[in-house]
Amino acid sequence: MLNGEQLERMLAAPIQPPRDPMETVRRILERKREFGITRLGSITELDRIGIPVAQVVRPLSRSVSVNQGKGLTHGQAAISALMESLEGWSSERIPTERVELAGFRSMNGQGYWSHLADYGERDETLAWIEGWDLFSSRAVPVPLALVDTAYTIPSPHPGWLPRNTTGLAAGTSWRGAIEHACFEALERHARCAAMKIPHFFDRYQVDSRSVLAGAAGEIVGRLRSAGCSVGMWSIPTEHGLPVYWCHVMESDLQAPFAPWPAEGFGCDRTHDRALAKALLEACQSRLGIISAAREDMAGHIYRYQDARELSAWRRRLAIPGLPYPSPDGADLNTDPSPLPVEALRRAGAEAVIVVALFSDETIPLHVVRVVTPPLETDPEFQNGV
Repeated sequence: MLNGEQLERMLAAPIQPPRDPMETVRRILERKREFGITRLGSITELDRIGIPVAQVVRPLSRSVSVNQGKGLTHGQAAISALMESLEGWSSERIPTERVELAGFRSMNGQGYWSHLADYGERDETLAWIEGWDLFSSRAVPVPLALVDTAYTIPSPHPGWLPRNTTGLAAGTSWRGAIEHACFEALERHARCAAMKIPHFFDRYQVDSRSVLAGAAGEIVGRLRSAGCSVGMWSIPTEHGLPVYWCHVMESDLQAPFAPWPAEGFGCDRTHDRALAKALLEACQSRLGIISAAREDMAGHIYRYQDARELSAWRRRLAIPGLPYPSPDGADLNTDPSPLPVEALRRAGAEAVIVVALFSDETIPLHVVRVVTPPLETDPEFQNGV
């Protein structure tokens, strides 16, 4: 596994051109038994939209056994689903020799984890793993509960530590994996902030009819052709990178496959890429509900929906909002830095800690967990519950 100095040298290297996704899919499937993968398939045709969504089954997972991925092509959807599954595979199998047991106080010398101590004992013995802080260029101990996804019962970690997958990312390069993880942390942090903004959905809605170009314009066009309503909101941020929150909802003119609005989120360097991410995730969310294959889908999603409430929200999505930024003009909401690390600093992160989890250049596949204390990055974790 890379040490910190090697990691930073790789981050400073020139960006490599994207690899053929189907070649990477082939190499992963050649080793499917090693990874515990039993199925890869398309669930695209379960919905009427036609945006490619793939599904991977890994039955012996210690978290969710079904992962899904999306893209504008079936190859992109397949590699997206496989990467999602392999993120979990890697974070469930952290070698014991990388883990150290120590008291909270003795490992919190820099104060990076003080915000967690509000929920639990300040000197409880925890499991720790070493990561590399990109701000200070030094090794930093990280609570293992913030890194692994082995959700076994009983849990080996105290209940006051948040467990989620924010910042867990895979890629065909170290740089790609870390960048993906950083964007996800920024996206989740922005979502937490948006939930606290009064009248957010009234104040920050973007007029979906003004999205005409780029990948986002293509997706919006396909959604409208399928009879769907599209809602999008631009989340204000401290760092300036675009973050979008999207809803996709079926028309009331046809029998619904999934009546509730499906939502998605996205952050990236440009508005088009961020919005396309959010729209694709919303399409994937719809198929997650329609396929009913994921064990983390709560039962309330399938209960009877009040037609009046659905109709009211559909009207909400149709209200004209703010204009979408012109792709022809200068994109002021882009970070000129080679990685979104500086954006995390502006958002309030005191450290950007990379924990390398898996690496194999023969595929190639690299998996990391990026932790960004003390940013709030889990909308589901409120006051330790």
